[in-house]
Amino acid sequence: MQKGSNMEIPELQGTLPPKCRQDLDMIKTSIRKVLAGSKPDAAISADAFRNVFLTGGTGLIGRFWLKELLQQKEDLIVHCLVRADNNDMAFNRIKDAMVEAEIWDDDRSGRIKAICGDITLERFGLDKSVFDNLCSQIDAIYHLAADVALIGSYDKIREVNARSMTSILELCLQNRLKHLFYASTLGVFPAYFFGFAKEYSGHFISDTEKPDIDEMKRKFPINIVGYLWSKLVSEQAIRYAQSSKMPATIFRLPKTHMASNGYNHAYDIDCRIFGTVMELKIVPPGLSPHLYNEPADILARICTAISFNPQKGYPIYHCSNPNPEFEELKYSDFGINVREVTYEEFRQACQSRGRDSPLYNYWPLLDYLQPYIFTNRSVIDGQPISDRAIRTDCRFDLSWPPLVINHRRTHNWICDNPEKWPWAVPEPQLEARPILERATNYATNLQVPYETAFPEWMQNAVQQQINAILSIGKEKLPRQRISSNAYLTSRSLLKNAELAYELKRFPEILNEKISNPVFIIGINRTGTTLLHRLMSRSHRFWSPLRYEMNDPVLLDGNYKEVAWTSRDPRRKYFKSLSDAINLPERLSGLHDVNPDEPEEDFYLLNLAFTSWVLTVVNTVPGYADWIIDTGSGEAYRHHRRILQHFSWQRKQKFPHDQRNWLLKMPFHLKELETLLETYPDAVFIQTHRAPDSFMGSWFSFVERMRTIFGDEQSRIDIGRQQLAFMSDMLNEAMAIRKSSVEIDNRFMDVHYLDLVKDPIETVHRIYDHFKWELDNQSLTNMQTWLARQDRARKKESRHKYDINDYGISSDDIIKAFDPYLRFANQRGLFPS
Repeated sequence: MQKGSNMEIPELQGTLPPKCRQDLDMIKTSIRKVLAGSKPDAAISADAFRNVFLTGGTGLIGRFWLKELLQQKEDLIVHCLVRADNNDMAFNRIKDAMVEAEIWDDDRSGRIKAICGDITLERFGLDKSVFDNLCSQIDAIYHLAADVALIGSYDKIREVNARSMTSILELCLQNRLKHLFYASTLGVFPAYFFGFAKEYSGHFISDTEKPDIDEMKRKFPINIVGYLWSKLVSEQAIRYAQSSKMPATIFRLPKTHMASNGYNHAYDIDCRIFGTVMELKIVPPGLSPHLYNEPADILARICTAISFNPQKGYPIYHCSNPNPEFEELKYSDFGINVREVTYEEFRQACQSRGRDSPLYNYWPLLDYLQPYIFTNRSVIDGQPISDRAIRTDCRFDLSWPPLVINHRRTHNWICDNPEKWPWAVPEPQLEARPILERATNYATNLQVPYETAFPEWMQNAVQQQINAILSIGKEKLPRQRISSNAYLTSRSLLKNAELAYELKRFPEILNEKISNPVFIIGINRTGTTLLHRLMSRSHRFWSPLRYEMNDPVLLDGNYKEVAWTSRDPRRKYFKSLSDAINLPERLSGLHDVNPDEPEEDFYLLNLAFTSWVLTVVNTVPGYADWIIDTGSGEAYRHHRRILQHFSWQRKQKFPHDQRNWLLKMPFHLKELETLLETYPDAVFIQTHRAPDSFMGSWFSFVERMRTIFGDEQSRIDIGRQQLAFMSDMLNEAMAIRKSSVEIDNRFMDVHYLDLVKDPIETVHRIYDHFKWELDNQSLTNMQTWLARQDRARKKESRHKYDINDYGISSDDIIKAFDPYLRFANQRGLFPS
């Protein structure tokens, strides 16, 4: 494909409606008049822009586009046309719009030049000298201003959306040519406008697809959806202006109402519908969190980056996220319990509210869309729109936030900004009944018996976990946390249904032998992660990766080709989630979050809703008592069954590769008897470190984890509770070791200082102890990994902490761990 900015916009086949032809002819006449004068100089290169002209800068996408223009090019001056009485008021309108969206930047605001004017007036209503100065100064024009009302006649919006192109193109063509970047809409394609439903199911919009005027006439009455026709008129006007060699680019944008920081344009039709659903607690068919999830700021970033690319190769860009969602989500997954009703029932309930309904006056549009949008259809397959053009010419890696992140941030923004949200605020509930009802849908959809996927012990564990969270108290449970916990509970049930589905298809999974698994069970902050990840490089072991413990099953069963590669959808989903919430950065210096590294297997116990981790990040003493009273036997048996799935899955790709499982979790110490009962032939590596050396690090880690995932707690309470919990866990585990020579002989002890001083020598000692053979390739893999870790560690900030901040002294720690210390000293486990 030819590169450059002069790629021609394709001509359309068919005849525009009369009023559209009239406006297009008028704009063409204006273009000819401008070009009848002196020939304009050539446009400058796109990477040399210094002054650009922006319309629509106070709109939803315009404010984010302005932010990107200022941010992506630090020497750029942006002249913004704004309706106002004077330039100061125009500037304040821009500032207000950006402040509202939480993107105002004082440091860059000096490069915003506000111009009061009106897009519908000749030369924007500016004095001739001002307009002429712009013609000499401006390098590029970003035309975003539009009346975006989806419903309404062409007559009502033709001045703003179509005829305004006369002044825009005059500015482009006077003196010297300017680049024109125009924001159009994907709605010019009926297939997109109607959600690819019914007769548009299976339709694909390619990079080069052109709007079908005859189809638009059939589907878009000009007196009802004039907006789409106005965009088409402007596109064709730009095409005509290209005869002058004017460089032009059209961005066809999707429907959007939100930004990735959670900001929502509250008066958008989609927000009105959401507000109505929250108020009435009912939802019509087809309405789900999946609709229209391309954030305005991401779209602006993509388009701005493309506009600065002098080698861009497409005249039109279809800006959309075509990627299918990882899984289907319902409002109930977030604790928003709404009842599905027919469209007619939804309409009647809304209209009974009269003018108080957010949807008052919107029924002509909704009735028009109803046969397509409000129907039961797949919502997770992604939009069949080619994104090749934007991926080719956007100079950074495209990354769309996952739906769950968009929903979470939107929910947070609504709750935090009630003055900006005029509709009903979501009131999520954390209740077992609706969550388990959702689980019924999971089982039904996957055609597995409910009791098989969710046995009685698991249902009881779900109830206990929910009760535990609720016991924290409303003052510590903001709406956002309730919603997050509802989502995590619902999602874990889905994963269990998928495990049952895989087992139903492949019952031989239960024949898999889990022989001689190796568990690294040193207490936290004693080098267990280092040892686990180092030893996982050996060809002797399998170790479960973080993302596969979150999502144990590939539903398509393609373990042979896709699993554990960069194409694994589970990996992509985990990475997009962790990146979206900045998890690697938030845990920097404490724990390395890496999708390609093995991780603690407590995530498998989370799927059984029986995990001591919950008691660490939340103050839930009743839940701890329940685990003690009930025991973790069912959870550990579930843990073993999941390992059988993992073994079977790996056999699909490595049929002749027999390995032992290498797992790691400090909290196995809390359930050592159950672990021994579940894995009677397991062996154990226990790491050791002086408690007064690791407890400060652990206090700090718990504090950070509670800030991110749990209920925040004072440092004094963290110190007191965690000292008791950790010392009890380690002391009790050592008592079990002392109680049985047979058990004790299955342990290999490693001191933290020996491990960090010479990791490879430590590995040799472990292999010698268990009489394993260490092959050369495994050793090389370990050495390579260590070298890479050493380089990465030099860039990390050091983890700083002080036990005194938590109200704990060294004497307190030594006293609490006295049984463990006596055990360790008797064995000579600490270096002298």
